[in-house]
Amino acid sequence: MEQKNNSISVIIPSIYPEKWQKVIDNYQSATVRVEIVFIGPSKCNLTLPKNVKFIKTNFNVAQCLGIGLKFSSNYYKFQSADDIVLKGSEDPLGDMVRAASSFPDHLVCLKYAMNGKFLSRNAINLVSGHPKTMIPALGILTKKMINKIEGYNKNYIASFTDIDLYLRLKNAGYRYRWLDIYMDEDRTPDDNLDLLSFRYLGHDIKYLKYNWVEYNAQTKSYFLRNKSKEDFEPFNQSTLLTEEQGAGKAKIFKSKYFILLMRNRFFRYAVLLV
Repeated sequence: MEQKNNSISVIIPSIYPEKWQKVIDNYQSATVRVEIVFIGPSKCNLTLPKNVKFIKTNFNVAQCLGIGLKFSSNYYKFQSADDIVLKGSEDPLGDMVRAASSFPDHLVCLKYAMNGKFLSRNAINLVSGHPKTMIPALGILTKKMINKIEGYNKNYIASFTDIDLYLRLKNAGYRYRWLDIYMDEDRTPDDNLDLLSFRYLGHDIKYLKYNWVEYNAQTKSYFLRNKSKEDFEPFNQSTLLTEEQGAGKAKIFKSKYFILLMRNRFFRYAVLLV
């Protein structure tokens, strides 16, 4: 492996700076260079190590990820969160880099667990019970991949922008390969994701399905399209840090009534495409 490629940047949109120490302690490696980039509205009170940096912004998660891609410096890129740790290896980041280097024509992905419990195979289907809608997650990106597909789609807000990116990589010729390493999300009952789930995740999952899921009336089954229904829209790189971009700035998401309407399934896919 070339020395310049023996490195990985972990990009973390963050709203919980009090959890950074646990993340920093977990994302270490004795065999590869590691950079950790936190992006969000608040910095923790820690004195950050030299390989950790913070970028202050109040923009949505998808734009934070775009900022992370632009301002991180290492060859491999990996998206994470401030409530997730890596498990399944003595040197997870090192093994991730070595696997990605060994299979350059693959998107190398990790498995996912919540509070130590792995998600079922059905849980990674976009449509429950339809395995042809299985989606990848937790992929290790390279600069070559990012340049080929131009990064994240600004029409997503908080989640699933990574899934859209992985599906575009598949359409560009990359295959998927899963490691035994996994990300374990620490989700406690008092975590308040209500606003995020209904205001942003509701939009994003509907937008993802609208663009990527097709129905076969003959077989009565769902499958993934070969191409997104709507064209990909990249972030404007010159104003990433200064201007809110994409769907998240739409007035509909600023309304106090939006969550109530989402809860009652008032909106259909087309209405949400704002």
